[in-house]
Amino acid sequence: MVSDRPCCYFAYGSNLHPLRLGLRTPTAELVAVAELPGHVLRFHKRSDADGSAKADAHGTGEPTHRLPGAVYRLDPADFAALDRVEGLGPGGYELALETVETTAGEALEVFLYRALPSHVVTGWRPFDWYRDLVLRGAEWHGLPAAHREAVAAMPVRRDPDPERRDHHDRLLRGLAAWQPGAGYALP
Repeated sequence: MVSDRPCCYFAYGSNLHPLRLGLRTPTAELVAVAELPGHVLRFHKRSDADGSAKADAHGTGEPTHRLPGAVYRLDPADFAALDRVEGLGPGGYELALETVETTAGEALEVFLYRALPSHVVTGWRPFDWYRDLVLRGAEWHGLPAAHREAVAAMPVRRDPDPERRDHHDRLLRGLAAWQPGAGYALP
């Protein structure tokens, strides 16, 4: 656990869309669109909760690799809730502190969730709704077209749980209808 966690969180996966994150952490406030140097998006984190692949900020060390995402300011009171839904620790993610560069050229210290090596798998696919959450967030923030196209092209599988699938389909419809200033509630 990182004790001196900054209040800024870098979202690159299913928490990219402000409504998705705001439903989980009501104090979320968008700060900037940014890029994490030396990282790429991979859907290779094993979810023990639902048996699918989740997103990971995979470090490559290659300076030309830049993972786009969004920086949100959170009240520290929301950290525990976010840690829980993200699966910090036994769920397969660890906290990482990194420096991102905003589209305005500002360097920001952030925290993010990175897959533990024990939970990195090959050959697994995300559920279609999970990939679509990442894509809707990328579209909402206007992330680079090449990134959006790569997310859209990610092979997926259908969630076999109809209740979970219906829940996320409702969420995706809500993301499409949501407007800033409407608060963090599904329209």
